[in-house]
Amino acid sequence: MFIHQLMLVLLSVMWFDPSDGISLVLSGGGARGFAHVGVLMALEEEGVPVRTVTGASMGSLIGGLYCSGHSPAFIDSMVRNTDWAWLFSSAPDSRLTMLPLRLSRSHDILTLHLKGFSPVLPPSAISTQRVASLLSSITGPVQVDCGMHFDSLPIPLRLVAFDLVSRERIVHSSGNLAICQLSSMAVPTVFPAVRMGEMLLVDGGVGDNIPVDVAKDTWEYRVLAVDISSGSPEIPENPTMIQVGSLTYSALSNRVNDLYRVAPDFYFRPDLQGAKSYGFTNEAADSLIDMGYNQMLAYLREHPEIPRSPQRYDFQVDPRPDYMIGNVQFTGLEKVSDSVVLDWFILSGGDEASTENLREAAEKLYASELFDTVDYRLEPAADSGFVDIIYTFTEREPSSVGIGLTYCNEFGLDARFTYRHLDFLKAGNHFIFSIGGGDRYLFGEISLLDLSSGTRNWITSYSVTAWQMKAKFYEWDKTVNDRVVTMAEASAAQGFSAGWSGLTELGVSGVLHRYDSGDTEGFPSVFISHTSETMSDPVNPRSGIRLKTRLYWAPLGDHKHACLDYDFESAFPFLRKGTVQFTLWGQLLGGTTWDWQDSRLTASRTIPGMPWNSLPARQRLASNACFRRDMNGPFFLSLETGASWDWVSPLEIEDGWSTWGAGISAGMRTPMGPAVISWGWSTEWNERWTVSIGSPLTYGPGR
Repeated sequence: MFIHQLMLVLLSVMWFDPSDGISLVLSGGGARGFAHVGVLMALEEEGVPVRTVTGASMGSLIGGLYCSGHSPAFIDSMVRNTDWAWLFSSAPDSRLTMLPLRLSRSHDILTLHLKGFSPVLPPSAISTQRVASLLSSITGPVQVDCGMHFDSLPIPLRLVAFDLVSRERIVHSSGNLAICQLSSMAVPTVFPAVRMGEMLLVDGGVGDNIPVDVAKDTWEYRVLAVDISSGSPEIPENPTMIQVGSLTYSALSNRVNDLYRVAPDFYFRPDLQGAKSYGFTNEAADSLIDMGYNQMLAYLREHPEIPRSPQRYDFQVDPRPDYMIGNVQFTGLEKVSDSVVLDWFILSGGDEASTENLREAAEKLYASELFDTVDYRLEPAADSGFVDIIYTFTEREPSSVGIGLTYCNEFGLDARFTYRHLDFLKAGNHFIFSIGGGDRYLFGEISLLDLSSGTRNWITSYSVTAWQMKAKFYEWDKTVNDRVVTMAEASAAQGFSAGWSGLTELGVSGVLHRYDSGDTEGFPSVFISHTSETMSDPVNPRSGIRLKTRLYWAPLGDHKHACLDYDFESAFPFLRKGTVQFTLWGQLLGGTTWDWQDSRLTASRTIPGMPWNSLPARQRLASNACFRRDMNGPFFLSLETGASWDWVSPLEIEDGWSTWGAGISAGMRTPMGPAVISWGWSTEWNERWTVSIGSPLTYGPGR
């Protein structure tokens, strides 16, 4: 590390002539800041010696990466290839989430965390968990080599934030660079404010969006300021409540900015053609980088007085170095114990890890759903060649409530209320309680995922489910019976979760069932089940597979039997904006059973043109194929076909009969799930119209 620091000093002496060069000031402006990348590329191409950088908001993000020793070409590639929707998503990475946790989510349309019995609003609209982890992996290595003061970076740096406590502008000159960058870009309500000691820091643009005075007061170079802000907003004739709030924020921010405003030596404001500050997309990145590059080249050629140098800044750092881990420290833990964190931790002292491994470890801890943020920083260890990792946690309130809604014209509105506790018994266990119902329907569910086994893979699950409904039962002879069905089931299982892709469980269960006012029937059983799921989106999958199999054996009583249920679904992109989904499901049933154990179509597994709760069969092999084409905006069209082969004896599949249907549907994606109207025709029931809205995953048991 000393050698790296000596190299930086020598490079500074060789290339950083204090009598020549510029101080670069990069303003804030949200996604418009993509243009800063093009500006850096043009400056490098023209040989303009950038001696220092001062940044606010998005300028802090781009400027911090550049001052950490990363070339404009590296930053350009990173920005163009980043999945910005994923980067700003608060959902844990499904590839690192234990499948039992992913399957336990109820996909509510509204979720509120609780502190005691009081709801707690989220700290911001958008999470910076992944942004923080990405910045730490890029800027952390250079700080390990250079130290924590920003003057020791390959290019000296200053970052501007605004403190809500003192109501003053804050200039960062040292510290954890990634956290300082986050504080400088923490747009109020959009991104979470950053707590730093006694300060509560938000976006630097609130106080000083173009901090020219910081550059002039700190260094003696001439200042080139790049202003990519949106400018003065237009005043609508009849502003809405949100527009008035935005205009008020803009007006107050401009007044504070006036207190620090100083004219630069060179001022460059590119024409970004009305680009939106919130347009974080790859298309916007491509366009804005090109505009910043082309317009800065033209500006530089119009201003030959801006200094050039034949010697190029060429110091580079390895963006993905490997480290030997020394000590690992956890800070910020109050409710969650260290032992629970260690159950989710995938690194330990003595391991060799890359920056990608460090990011994955932070994402794995975040996927436990016990924390709102998991930040980390690197520090040189006492032993040469090792680094210490310090993790800082922001614990999530463990309790939450959620509401889910689903409507289908066949059985009306279903509503679900779910209470979750994510650190049950202080052991990281997940307790879930749901109740719900609708027209002539009621259900309740309780489940517990015991994750305190001391490993990340073995789990124990317990569940109790009960439901009652009055429904129409459609029989093969076209008769329709109204029946009141009551059912309860309890199970306990030990399972092994292979990360995100598979869960195998062995357990025992018991079932009680009753039709109308008849006898209560039931049986105990032992079962083995396997579930795999890699769906990109459980509601509207674009790619992935889902496999569920369950084999149970009931050896007691007069109704000894065995049953295999299977359900397979695959989705993959097809043509432009198209998706093909293929489904295969059914059951094999052997032994002495009751009629109610026959397989029936369900609300989520139907054949076009066939009513829900129809086609009773002991043995079933059914399939569906669907082609969905995304249209403009949230709209989509689907073509679907389905068929079923049903028979009586497990080994006499050739003595069966077939049913098939086809249909078309149109819909749109909504916060509650897809809203769909569909028409289908079948060989048994001719045609059928269906209207539905909401996630199919909110259907209660029995549907």
